Amino acid sequence: MTISTKKILDTETFPKVDFDFMNETHFEEIEIVNELGRLITAYQQDATFTENEINKITYSLACWLQHTQTHFDRENMLMMNIQFPMYLVHSSEHSHVLKNMNQIVKAWKNNNDIEPLVDYVFTVWPEWFVEHVESMDMVTAQFAVMVGYDPHSQPSEQ
Repeated sequence: MTISTKKILDTETFPKVDFDFMNETHFEEIEIVNELGRLITAYQQDATFTENEINKITYSLACWLQHTQTHFDRENMLMMNIQFPMYLVHSSEHSHVLKNMNQIVKAWKNNNDIEPLVDYVFTVWPEWFVEHVESMDMVTAQFAVMVGYDPHSQPSEQ
């Protein structure tokens, strides 16, 4: 995959939902992934891979995984609070994505093979993330507002 074909998400054009905390979390995640993308691109362009570069990617992956877990926990809490009818479908998708992310991170830690990471970070995850936000998150946020949840609050505030 050439650098010009790599998909990097942009917070300026990324779809927004009816909840501030969800948008903020999505934008944070995009920034984390964009930074990871920069590290991966630098790694691919350098003929000599240093332990420092490998450690930076590993650390960035750990930060992303932790952020994603917290992201999904907060959305799951919101869905439970509002008794969202599609909770099981939405939260199951979160579980599936976390499982895949954990596998990608584990594979990287085991063998430092950049290609599966490139595919996941630049293709698989961005395509899934946009689709998920435009469908699951959009409907969840709309439902929460419809049942009277304050779109400017955090999930634990109501």
